[in-house]
Amino acid sequence: ILFIFTVLTSCSSDDDNTPKDNSIYKSTYVTEVVGPLTGKTNQELSYSVSFQVENGCGEFHQVNDVNFNKVDGYQVQVKYPPTCSTNTPEIKRTLYKLMSPNAPGTYYLRFAKSETEFIVTTVVISN
Repeated sequence: ILFIFTVLTSCSSDDDNTPKDNSIYKSTYVTEVVGPLTGKTNQELSYSVSFQVENGCGEFHQVNDVNFNKVDGYQVQVKYPPTCSTNTPEIKRTLYKLMSPNAPGTYYLRFAKSETEFIVTTVVISN
């Protein structure tokens, strides 16, 4: 019985000691998109996406859907720590992967480059 009590007490955790994520998340604009202009249906396509961060501590977090004037596209979200010793803006890069559509045709990959404009990559998908 003593063994079971010891195991149960040694595995307990105190929620007050859990570190809190104080990161700051901000959307940013893309400066360049480089990748294939053609592809096959149901194929993975990879694009190198360059984006501006406010300081050297900013890191890519995710890509979000956006809509400007009823046109759908994507926008990069950056994660910043609560404090940073490097305050110089930088251009960073991430690899964005997506599956091509299952129907052949011409498609447009749009990343926000300002509040109202996209960088548009035209991609022709064939069988």
